[in-house]
Amino acid sequence: MTPKEQEIFDILKQVKLFSKTKKETLDYAVKSLGCHECKKGDCIFDSTITPPSLFVVLSGSVSVYGTAKSKPVILNTLKKGQVFGMASLFGDTCSDTNVIAKENCVYAVIRQEHVEKMLSQDITFTKNYICFLSDKIRFLNKKISFFTSGSAEKTVANYILSLPFDKENNTITLDKNLSKLAQNLDIGRASLYRAFDNLEESGFIKRNNNIIKITSYDEFKKIYGEKL
Repeated sequence: MTPKEQEIFDILKQVKLFSKTKKETLDYAVKSLGCHECKKGDCIFDSTITPPSLFVVLSGSVSVYGTAKSKPVILNTLKKGQVFGMASLFGDTCSDTNVIAKENCVYAVIRQEHVEKMLSQDITFTKNYICFLSDKIRFLNKKISFFTSGSAEKTVANYILSLPFDKENNTITLDKNLSKLAQNLDIGRASLYRAFDNLEESGFIKRNNNIIKITSYDEFKKIYGEKL
């Protein structure tokens, strides 16, 4: 069921892109956007053909896919209140990216001309927009390091380092099971298990299911950290 305007307004208020923006900006976004429902498996966004627009997930979740070695690789999973499509705005066609509905969902579309107006009229929205793109660049740089690291062991180490670190317990929690992780990192499951075994044998980590305990985070980062 498509959300009502007040529901959409409340969702947008929680989106980082609209954080602390003018009420007029939120009102304008709600009035100008279009809502769409889709079923699991539907293609919502194709960077090669979809008109430049800003998309906001209003319910459900979607998966963002790129390509590596001519194969589709999942880059991210977005849920309610998260946005995509910004890389397609204000420039030439970006690299192949597809967004597929991970489950039945509802999303909003804000066309480029409406984004331009909000950028010109609300400096806070503009700053949020720049910060969002900066965060996206850092995120994608980490993904690039996964695919160019040169070995399964380094790829796994870089992935571990990209996740939030619990300083109190010296642990990191994997955000997906090993099957999905192997697919995400574009390496075989056997290579993935060997990589974890090698890191454990080296004394850097101890793995208990999806909990990774790092014996010396600084040393681990010094050896395996990304050089971007």
